[in-house]
Amino acid sequence: MSQIGVKDILGVPGDYNLQLLIQAEKRKDINFVGTRNELNGGYAADGYSRLNGISALLTTYGVGDLSAINAIAGAYAEYVPIVCITGAPPLNSMYRRRFLHHTTAEGNFEDVMSCYRSFTVAQARIAPQNAVEEIDRVLRACVRKKRPVYLQIPSDITFFEIDVYNEKLSLRQQTSDAQQLNAVVACIEEKLAKAQNPSALLGMALDRFGLHDATQSMIENLQIPFATTSAAQCVLDGDHPQWIGGYSGHSSSDLVKAAIEESDCLFGLNVKFTDSNSSYFTQKIPENMIDIRPFRTIIGHQVFEGVSAIELLNRLSEIKPPRKYQNWKPKTAKTGNSWVAKKDEKLIQNRFWERVEKFIKPHDVVVTEAGTSMRGVKILDMPSGITIISQPLWLSIGYSLPALFGSSLAQPDRRQMIFIGDGSFQLTAQEVSSFFEHDLKPIIFLINNRGYTIERAIMGFHAKYNDIPNWNYRQLFDAFSDGKEYFARQVNTEDDLEKALNEAEKVPDQLRLIEIMFDPLDIPKAVQSSANMVAAFNYGPRGLRELDKKIDD
Repeated sequence: MSQIGVKDILGVPGDYNLQLLIQAEKRKDINFVGTRNELNGGYAADGYSRLNGISALLTTYGVGDLSAINAIAGAYAEYVPIVCITGAPPLNSMYRRRFLHHTTAEGNFEDVMSCYRSFTVAQARIAPQNAVEEIDRVLRACVRKKRPVYLQIPSDITFFEIDVYNEKLSLRQQTSDAQQLNAVVACIEEKLAKAQNPSALLGMALDRFGLHDATQSMIENLQIPFATTSAAQCVLDGDHPQWIGGYSGHSSSDLVKAAIEESDCLFGLNVKFTDSNSSYFTQKIPENMIDIRPFRTIIGHQVFEGVSAIELLNRLSEIKPPRKYQNWKPKTAKTGNSWVAKKDEKLIQNRFWERVEKFIKPHDVVVTEAGTSMRGVKILDMPSGITIISQPLWLSIGYSLPALFGSSLAQPDRRQMIFIGDGSFQLTAQEVSSFFEHDLKPIIFLINNRGYTIERAIMGFHAKYNDIPNWNYRQLFDAFSDGKEYFARQVNTEDDLEKALNEAEKVPDQLRLIEIMFDPLDIPKAVQSSANMVAAFNYGPRGLRELDKKIDD
């Protein structure tokens, strides 16, 4: 584990994994970090992996595994490598199909494994005779495919000593077939020679596959504009002169739509269109897009198997462009954020996000939750070196708070902050105690709009099912802090916000809570527009009219 970069194992102790924990505690190179439950542990492992490159999660069989599986499914969907380790029942009991606790008492020890097969790229149940080969196989799959893997280690063999290979685990990435690589480069050079308006569109997990630097080199060498899908925000610097904005189908700006949809040589970097990143499949992508994936490139009807994306991008960074492309204009630079608080003015969403843009600094880590928080951060112009952590595809509410714990644990020296709604916060709130336990001091912006505002926008503005109980969040932090100092402010007006932000910057040695009070129906136009698309897609125009009438009347 230490050879692949795992420094901390997150998770929850259980009776089948205690011997594993005893061994982990004896090691100096790996530390066990307990989380408040297994689901939070999975989310935390996700956040940790996004900054560290890989992570590990330890659970106990059955109850622990299935508690964590939502988080692991999200990591699978978004290409986040996590080594999932479970302490399984004794091997002899599984062979004899004994009726054990944490099982369905039917002698079936394949059911949990079957669940994990859908959300991991490799699985193994370890036995003394296969331990070396199987553990190495599974770890290699995690590193190479950038997705979760699953290891069951039976409790009665965890203390066994086995012979291991002297050499380190080989993590050498797949190299390209030389003939295929040369062929695809030649094909691309031919397209570039004919092109008048080439451009690039950045997609999912470029940072996890280590493609961000090579992508930037290619774009700069060819001097072409690039846009990003929601999953690629800030993978390259948000202030890069060739970045023209985010692409999301018909919701994109005219500048971005023209550059992407009218391109005669579009590079797609691991692009995967979903409902949520394409304004419900309104993308208009040229059929002959150069579709570059980690180990395959597709151009029209041609498929070039066995081509490493990083090798291809490096080659494209070295070729001489056939001409200077003058088909695009840089995005108009903002004149500067001149936000000034209006005295005693009730704070609204649009004004809040304008001030947040001014607050974020180069190299910050910004964690966002599904809902209005993710939408708010999406439209901000970011400085250089920003890392954004979010779940734009899986969109599991409650994800972001434990993910912030994981990312803070992975890189505690960076300033980190989160934007999370009160509904999401209430799902995973107990992980706040972990920040105090490990002396981590991020800034928590808690968006308190007394319910599920994004759901209100989709359907049922005044529906009771979108209401949640209002908590006294400061007292909750008192309960979790165990007497440690923290900073907390509640914000109702613009001058409240300005004062809270200025004061928060003066106490970087404390965990900071800034509770932002919004009206439940304060919904920015962009959020409402997106919500209308969700409602129309999910329910159709008739269902939308009839359901809203029943609820809101």
